[in-house]
Amino acid sequence: MKRLSFIALALLTACEVAPLRREEYIAKHPEWEPKMVALIRDGRIAKGMTKEQVRAAWGRPCPRVVCQGTTRGAWGESWEYDTQIVFFDTQGKVIRWEPK
Repeated sequence: MKRLSFIALALLTACEVAPLRREEYIAKHPEWEPKMVALIRDGRIAKGMTKEQVRAAWGRPCPRVVCQGTTRGAWGESWEYDTQIVFFDTQGKVIRWEPK
């Protein structure tokens, strides 16, 4: 019974973490455009976003234990999430994302 209570508490806590984390990032970056802030609050990303904005919207990429994680090359960088891969150009801006 204690285990079920812990799992339920963890799930409830997880539901609140993302919006709070997003607001913390937004508060630290008053220079972000209102369009980008609205996307971050909705947990969405867009072409041209910075790595920091993607991290605010979606969190950190997968750890290497679970998936590929971060890949770097002369072309730029990619971050792998549970269901998506986000590609950045050499200036650290989103150029595209695609399902795994």
